[in-house]
Amino acid sequence: MIKILINNEEVVSNHNLEIKEEMLSTSSTILKNCYPKSWENDKDYVSRYYYPKDYSKCEIYEVDGEDETLIFCGFTKNTGNVSLNPRQFHGVDLQILDFKDLLSTGETLNYVIANKTISEAINQVVNSISDYGFVVGNINLLNPNEIIGAYSTLNKTAYDVFQYFADITQSRWTTRMIDENTIAIDFYDPSLMPTGVNIGKTQSFYEDYKIIDMSFSYSTNDYRNKQIMTSDEVYANITQTETIIADGYATSFMCQNKIGIITSITLNGIERTIATKSEEQLGITADFVYQPGDTTFISNNSISAGGILVITYYPIVKGREIILNNTESDRIENQINRNGTISRYENRNDTTSSSELQKIGQSYIKYKGKAEINLKITSRLNTWEVGQIVSYDAPINELSTTYLVKSKQIDMYLNANEIIYTYNLTSNYNCENAVNYFDNQRAKNQGNIGEGETITRNIDLENEALILFYDTEINEIQVSNPTSLDFALDGVLI
Repeated sequence: MIKILINNEEVVSNHNLEIKEEMLSTSSTILKNCYPKSWENDKDYVSRYYYPKDYSKCEIYEVDGEDETLIFCGFTKNTGNVSLNPRQFHGVDLQILDFKDLLSTGETLNYVIANKTISEAINQVVNSISDYGFVVGNINLLNPNEIIGAYSTLNKTAYDVFQYFADITQSRWTTRMIDENTIAIDFYDPSLMPTGVNIGKTQSFYEDYKIIDMSFSYSTNDYRNKQIMTSDEVYANITQTETIIADGYATSFMCQNKIGIITSITLNGIERTIATKSEEQLGITADFVYQPGDTTFISNNSISAGGILVITYYPIVKGREIILNNTESDRIENQINRNGTISRYENRNDTTSSSELQKIGQSYIKYKGKAEINLKITSRLNTWEVGQIVSYDAPINELSTTYLVKSKQIDMYLNANEIIYTYNLTSNYNCENAVNYFDNQRAKNQGNIGEGETITRNIDLENEALILFYDTEINEIQVSNPTSLDFALDGVLI
């Protein structure tokens, strides 16, 4: 038996119910000919109209005796097919989306994540959207203490940022409903994801798990064995050393490339102190000062003619990383007697380091570097959950591998009192589907922020605005008639 509440009012849907659960895309369902259950008391279906407002809370329970299990929770998004004819039934068709949609359509972020571990960064983002009902769930990564140098969330949604975290850690993320008010954000390395019941090929397995049918298909629409990643500006992986001879007059010296991070400066073989301009504004004194992103550095003291300056720094350069899977390329070449390289190109300006750019490319090869085998299983038993990993002992060798449960559809045939479950599983764990159509490319095309640079915070035009520092909600400043304010990467108001 199914029980449906909209804004705490029990309603009835006199059609079969279909719930689609997805790993990243918004889960949804359609309620057909929906109306309040109270109408059934007097059977008056024509003199009243049912009009639930958009973003009304909806809960769907499976009822077994006195036990109620929440199987879906979300909000009304769209309505349709509402008759205004006074002689006809006035129920409505309702589209219900789960609260995962708010990761994409809720507030955009506007702070910088700086020098935090992946685990700390996930916690920071989730905490900033906690008033939407999101909490930190399971963070099971191989290296959760890996440091993010700097990442600007300006104008990005939480969904955008979580996708970036998944790219640079080569992990997968998903959401998990805890109760009607709470959704957990989970991050997993594929090797650490929760496991489900392994799939068998015997007749007894089909009978035990009430399998109606199982089929497979494969796709190479998103396949590649060569990934080219570019970025307009990234920190190089290796340092560059340059020698400059002072002329006795200049105190500003130019390098061949934009300066990312200066690791050392010597004058006539003697090590000198270094600071960024933002550090200098904090009161730190040094022999030389620089602004990341500039091609020059400045001496705070005069240098005699002929003085030899040796600077070692990480330059900011145009990034280009090429990731290859030669085994796959050779396999295809042997099969078609032609060049077996299948190449894809992508420009990413949402990363600041070539190492992170490389990790993103490696992530693409990892998840999209082989044909995607899809299993479709229909069953009368609720056996698997979205986000689980299962193994398949298949009758075809090529299918015998592990699979990610990517989506799940629950069809409830109310009149027949029967539930059919349809599971879609993928062999390459690729589930890059945007919650919102525009999310994916928007995040990738926007630039990031370098150390010492500033972002312009978007402040609403009003008499007073509350300004918060980039990674804290402790310091507050009241300003009048604001338009925009610049914030430095280290949290200093400029």
